[in-house]
Amino acid sequence: MKIQLFSFPEKRFTNKERQSRVDFIIRKINDSDADFIMFSEHVLNRKEDLFLIGKRIKNRHISALFEITESKSISGNRLYLLKNNRIEDLETHQIFATSDKATEKNVELLIEEIEAHRQFKISGKSFLVIQCGENNILKGNSGVARFRLQKKQELELRFSELLDSADVVLNPVHSPWKRQGCFLSRLRAFSDGGRYCFSCTRLFGNQLENAKKKPEHNITQVAMHNTERIAPIMTEDDSLCLIQTYKI
Repeated sequence: MKIQLFSFPEKRFTNKERQSRVDFIIRKINDSDADFIMFSEHVLNRKEDLFLIGKRIKNRHISALFEITESKSISGNRLYLLKNNRIEDLETHQIFATSDKATEKNVELLIEEIEAHRQFKISGKSFLVIQCGENNILKGNSGVARFRLQKKQELELRFSELLDSADVVLNPVHSPWKRQGCFLSRLRAFSDGGRYCFSCTRLFGNQLENAKKKPEHNITQVAMHNTERIAPIMTEDDSLCLIQTYKI
């Protein structure tokens, strides 16, 4: 199975640039030989663009995960899945973004969201999605992180059972983490037990060039298997975004 990660530079769009981004994504999806694509979050500004993409996809083999920012009073960062040539609203949004918001109430809400809306199968593999700062459900500055609410054993058990049922954990991120050791410790935990974990964020500064030179060490896209980083089998030489392909 092949998994591709796409990261675009952070920028505001003119209408012409927005259409160019939509056309680029459609072309890349149609030309891809991957089974699944995860885009860094907020690669599209409008839900209408996402459904336009869904109508123009000819590659019936591929699936892809997108996030669209909607009114925070309604849903916030909402997830959509391209699968079987149709866009599916997963009817779920980000629950929390920082460690101080990882309260018992919010952690339970996140677990409920994962149980109800954040699991799907692609090519026989079970996927699970944890959005951006929701990885604060774990804590740890190095090594392998652990469940944040240690005294809430029932919640820890429910979350552990969810991880145990997954082959692949996805953690799409909005911007690079400043505390990389803390971030990587959580990805290690998500990949523990023989799982795979993939995370990608938007490009900042000269990260595109750095990622091309040392693709297995870049901070824009991270892939792990059984707590160890894995290298991509291919890094595309594209000036518009970073595209890396992994085989699992």
